[in-house]
Amino acid sequence: MAWIKNLNTLRDFLSLVVVHAPDDFPREDDLSDDEQLNLERAFAELHAGLRFLPVDRQMTRLRTLLDEALAAYRSGNDVEGAHALQSFETEAFSA
Repeated sequence: MAWIKNLNTLRDFLSLVVVHAPDDFPREDDLSDDEQLNLERAFAELHAGLRFLPVDRQMTRLRTLLDEALAAYRSGNDVEGAHALQSFETEAFSA
């Protein structure tokens, strides 16, 4: 299931990840257990959602920020992960 369908849903999904990462994602009744959102699926979806950003964005930098956030969450550093996602948001959505 694709969570991100356009630029607006990318931003909304990013907010969901910031609030619920690393392990407090809401359970969706209409999804099977293997489709439920978790940390790995959330970051795969964020990476896929990069396609909705304007082509003039620094995609390498944005991918790096997502990778840094995921690594921080995996290592138990939730604050660092959230900060990396906030930096991602700033860079991805700045005018």
